Amino acid sequence: MEAPRTSFAPARASDYTAERLRWMVRLRWAALTCAAIGTSLGAAGLLGDVRWGLMGGVALAGVVFNLVLWRLEKRSVYPFGQRAPLVHALTDLTMLTLLLWAAGGIMCPFTTLYIFHVALIAILGGPRWTRMAVVACFVGATFIALPAVFPALQIATWSPTPPFDVLMELADILLTLLGAAYIVTHAVGQLRDRERALAEARDQATLEYQLLSNTLDELHAGLEVLDKDGRVVWRNKRAAELAPFAHVGEVWTCPGADRPCEKDATGVCPVRQALDEADNGRCRFAVPQPDGGEHVYEMLVFKVDEDRVMNLYVDRTEATIAEARLLLAERLASLGRVAQGVAHELNTPLATIRTLAADMRVALETVDGEVAKDLNESATLIRDETRRLGKITQALLAGGDLVRARIDGSVPLAAAVERSRAIVFAGLRNGPQVETDDQLAEVQVSADMDRLVQVLVNLLQNAVDALRDRDGTIRISVALEDGAVALSVEDDGPGIPAAVRDRLFEPFATSKPPGEGTGLGLYTSYMLVQEMGGELTLGERDGGGARATVRLPASLPMVASA
Repeated sequence: MEAPRTSFAPARASDYTAERLRWMVRLRWAALTCAAIGTSLGAAGLLGDVRWGLMGGVALAGVVFNLVLWRLEKRSVYPFGQRAPLVHALTDLTMLTLLLWAAGGIMCPFTTLYIFHVALIAILGGPRWTRMAVVACFVGATFIALPAVFPALQIATWSPTPPFDVLMELADILLTLLGAAYIVTHAVGQLRDRERALAEARDQATLEYQLLSNTLDELHAGLEVLDKDGRVVWRNKRAAELAPFAHVGEVWTCPGADRPCEKDATGVCPVRQALDEADNGRCRFAVPQPDGGEHVYEMLVFKVDEDRVMNLYVDRTEATIAEARLLLAERLASLGRVAQGVAHELNTPLATIRTLAADMRVALETVDGEVAKDLNESATLIRDETRRLGKITQALLAGGDLVRARIDGSVPLAAAVERSRAIVFAGLRNGPQVETDDQLAEVQVSADMDRLVQVLVNLLQNAVDALRDRDGTIRISVALEDGAVALSVEDDGPGIPAAVRDRLFEPFATSKPPGEGTGLGLYTSYMLVQEMGGELTLGERDGGGARATVRLPASLPMVASA
């Protein structure tokens, strides 16, 4: 293990520290020059009974000390690290005290230079070191004043010969003024440099923040930061659009407030979980769009530090649609496999029913009466429907498409409607009243008869289900719209539930109770009508209820009845 570095070990200093040390070396050369002049005057006997030998020794020690620092500075090595300038300033203060003691103590006028050293240390170290400098100067001044109380400590007497007494007073005033002016000028210069650097740093930070903010605003993802109290500290433009309920400085509100988020099993909001338990989390929520749709977003919550969390909003609409399509494809594939198995099992009984219906018709031809007529119609219906079911099962077994239509020619619309009515109302004892348009008999459309019947059976069955346990009427009407025939099936029921209004023609979308509907009727009808070159729409009926409209190409024009 590396030994810990002591405060006296050589260390690399910052550029600012190195600059201050170079400044200290230059100042010390000037101070040592003054000390050398004072030593020379003392040796000449012009300053009285001073210890010029001690003064010279202190000055020589200062020269050696400065030379060592100069050499170390050339090698970019600085003892005492960041505190080196302060240590040097206190060393200079000690040497000043020794020089004043050797020059006569408190009677020497150059004691005012203590002020210079206090100012110097204040610039280098700030308030704490300034207080230490004041204490050190007071201790030094007390030391040089002690000979006045204890004569045994008196080693020198300050008594310059005229005119040096006056010259020394003037020199003291001049040095004090020059030192103070130099210190103030240097401090002001440093202050201005720092203000300039601070302004440049502020401008640079503002520019970088603006660039970063603009970049984050252009992201398709929302990004925001919350403090420990759940208040919004910062957010980009996208996050503000997704969560407009709380502005910067306000408490964050979940964007899924109107429609709860899809949370994990705990049911705890991931933001609150991250703030309280320092645990990352996620949830999904939907945002309505002006066009009537909605976008699905996933919110990822990350713990930034002890006091902040970050929310990241990612648009998952396309991924959600892709997941739904994949799930739908899997369900349809499973349904197809089941349907093929069912079709295989139905083929044999359907063939038997069809054979027996044919035999029954042959037998009924020898019987007269109204009952025989009704039974003959029923046998015909059984035969036609088993034939249609046989075509469907054969298509399933062959891997065909349930919504494939085969248009062979014109289909009388009245016949298709009547056949559909017979299928839907054959097993109903008390069904709703049905009103049909007289013009149905005059219209023929270009369609597949069996597929058109399948569509009408689905629409009529939906109308019957809508009128279950309530009185009402089913109306079947026809109109000509720009060369197309519009066949409408209306009911007086409760209308279309809002939950499925936007998903009417999607597979497995149903408003019926579980077990009563698969959600494939309208989807299959929609695809069949499109296959026949038409259009199927479903909407609200004026006065209440629902209206389903099938538009198909007309094969013969409608003729108004006389």
